[in-house]
Amino acid sequence: MPGTPNRRLRRSAVGASPVLGLLVLFVLVPVARPLCAQAAPSLLDPARTAVLTDGAAHAPLPEEYIWTAGDVTVRRPDRSKFSWSRTDLRTEPHLFRTHFHVVKVPQSGTLYLAGPRWARVYLNGTLLGEFSTNTDQPINFRVFHADATHALRAGDNLLAVEAIRGRGVVSGAGPDSTHQIAYGEVLVAKLLAGPFGGESAPALVITNRNWRSHVGLVDGDWMNTDFDDSAWPGVESLGPVESDVDLMQWSADAGMYGWPGYRGMSSSLRNFVLPPAQMTHVYDGNGSFEHLDELTSERPSEDFAVTLHEPAATDAEAPSLLLDFGREIAGRILIESASTEDMVVSVAYGESELEALATGITPEQRGGNYLGTNLIDIPPNGIARGPKSAFRYVRIRFLRGAPVMRFRSIRVEGITYPVTYMGSFDSSDPELNRIWETAAYTAHLSMQDGIWDAPKRDRGRWAGDLNVEGRVILDAFGDKFLLEDTLRRLAEGTTPGQPVNGIAGYTAQWISTLSILYARTGDRAFITNEHDVLLRLLRTMDDDLDPATGLLKSTARGWGFVDWAPGLYGNTSGARIGTTLEFLRAYEDAPALLRAAGDETDAQHYEAQAAHLREAARAAYLSPATQTVGDTWQLNALAVLTDLDPAQNAAIWNDVFAHVKQDAPSDPEISPYFNAYLLDAMARTGHDREALDWMRAYWGGMLKEGATSFWESYDLRWPKTDFHLSLQADGTSGFFVSLAHGWSSGPVAWLSENVLGVLPAAPGYDAVELHPHLLGLAFVRGSVATPHGPIVVSLDQVKGLTLDLPKGVESARLFLPTKSGGEAAPIRLTHSGHYTFALP
Repeated sequence: MPGTPNRRLRRSAVGASPVLGLLVLFVLVPVARPLCAQAAPSLLDPARTAVLTDGAAHAPLPEEYIWTAGDVTVRRPDRSKFSWSRTDLRTEPHLFRTHFHVVKVPQSGTLYLAGPRWARVYLNGTLLGEFSTNTDQPINFRVFHADATHALRAGDNLLAVEAIRGRGVVSGAGPDSTHQIAYGEVLVAKLLAGPFGGESAPALVITNRNWRSHVGLVDGDWMNTDFDDSAWPGVESLGPVESDVDLMQWSADAGMYGWPGYRGMSSSLRNFVLPPAQMTHVYDGNGSFEHLDELTSERPSEDFAVTLHEPAATDAEAPSLLLDFGREIAGRILIESASTEDMVVSVAYGESELEALATGITPEQRGGNYLGTNLIDIPPNGIARGPKSAFRYVRIRFLRGAPVMRFRSIRVEGITYPVTYMGSFDSSDPELNRIWETAAYTAHLSMQDGIWDAPKRDRGRWAGDLNVEGRVILDAFGDKFLLEDTLRRLAEGTTPGQPVNGIAGYTAQWISTLSILYARTGDRAFITNEHDVLLRLLRTMDDDLDPATGLLKSTARGWGFVDWAPGLYGNTSGARIGTTLEFLRAYEDAPALLRAAGDETDAQHYEAQAAHLREAARAAYLSPATQTVGDTWQLNALAVLTDLDPAQNAAIWNDVFAHVKQDAPSDPEISPYFNAYLLDAMARTGHDREALDWMRAYWGGMLKEGATSFWESYDLRWPKTDFHLSLQADGTSGFFVSLAHGWSSGPVAWLSENVLGVLPAAPGYDAVELHPHLLGLAFVRGSVATPHGPIVVSLDQVKGLTLDLPKGVESARLFLPTKSGGEAAPIRLTHSGHYTFALP
């Protein structure tokens, strides 16, 4: 390239062939063997073929999150007055002090500090630095560092910090500890006896309970060693920074990426490294690139380099490029330096190309990428990480440092929960195969430190999302550990008498998910352990029913939410009807759970409660004229799934479900979340093939728009230009809306139950029912995970049916499909093994 600045934008892909063609380059050493031999391994989920690194050897860091005792916002009774979005509240300074002893002054020392949005730090009365973040940015939790060598001395040392909290990230319904971090009301600091980037250097001092603190400025030189702080109280601690996965939820710790030694993930998670699939929007700016193609190489032979020919007048003039990793990834950017000097780059993530390139921050995140633009300080010949999130694209600007900025690699460090794809799906319809694969990958992306709604936003546990994800995870992966842990933590985080996640219907969804877990795993010990929680939540629901009508009170606690559609969230009649029907579903599920825990008395009580609520809801909600529950797909789906009045299912089909489409302004809105229940309800009315067609149209519509994971919301009528800015959910639109949302993974469970036709007939699949159907396909083959191993089904309209039942399945009832599209009389199978049948 020329030796002078050459400002031009190269929009063609560098190192690129079509993305799908590149995926084979990522195959390394398999970590799991597919258990269904017929289905090819997924190329979408990189964790299936990449080398996964285990963090078991990682020792959790000892430094603690601390704050001034008695002044933690989320633990104050008046905490509602302190909005996370207000920067003019709680702006008084908080002073922190601690003494530490140094035997011999090291050759270098580096201070690291994070948490507050503004801080001034002194060592032995010497100012080390003043740090601040832009409170308009979505992430304000930044790691700052300063050279402390010149201020260290042998003997007693005094570290003093003046800190002010600021605007925090949205932390939704997460635990108190997460809120505290999000508010900026934590301080974490340590001083290492080494240069910047030396993670293995010994710590001279860390934040812990030995620190003292005070609110407000004081007379005297409080930052000096001879100041008397004996009257200051000890600090309050949330514990070590890696001591609890709750400290890692809701993006609260996303900015801890620059903390030395911080892994920021539980020991259950694994990492993998992936190079970019291609590069676009390559801009030389005030510099030039060398060995650019090495960035996409699996094993680079040369260092990628950026030469800065002159200082950039603005960040926009800096050399920049856009990395495309080929599909949605949960993780963070990983940068390995080959330079002998510090370097600084800025990064912006995007689930879409549009989001990564967007630089503006506007209200409700409509115009700016979700995490904003973040600076990364890269140590000499060291490694730096970007924020934890989910993205496909990363925009990088090379700002300053060495005249020639050299890099061994720039890759993504994926964060994944290890699973085996025990489930699988393959058919004569490639679109359905992609839908299954993409839905399973979407659920897997949401399996992090808990089963989250999404790996970008909210990165938290929601009981409604979990009700869809639970079926998918058990059918595809057979993993119960994370599901049980998420259910337990949701319940533990719910104040007695209050709804789960602050949403009345989500209390019911928690119970229904517990029922799904028991049906598929047979884990009676877990059900017994959760017995008291189950009763507590059932009684919370009882208290929200009006004794006069038997229906949900208009003053029920929590927020009303059924779906992101007009009239189905907030204090609306539609939200109350939907929540009542979700209550009915939970009351129907409760008796079997209570009996599993040995509680016959309460089981009988809730059988009666379900019967009473059904009668009240039937009388109040079913229209005498139409025999439907209004005209929304969501409420009628719940009516069918709760057997509100099975005799009216034909009317619901004819008047509502037969018209499911989205090509006219009058067609209803529905999210992928409630579309999962709509598919179930359509099948329950006997219209499986129409449900399959709607799956192709709706989820296939996302695939046609380039989805590599399924989105938080979608509508076939939304504009196709700048599609990410058209997305609408959570009462907003744009980049705030997630392109990987676990509640959108429902097709996996539907295809398992309605095409492969595998259903548990006894807890844990000790007995099964099999209703395989082609539904117009030439063939279908796949597997469904069970505690005994996969049940494998292969159905061909010419070759017939083959079936593999693993040892442990004690009996099965098989309903063979007929060539005319019906079902033959059931065949009873009394042992495990391999079976072959011709179609009648």
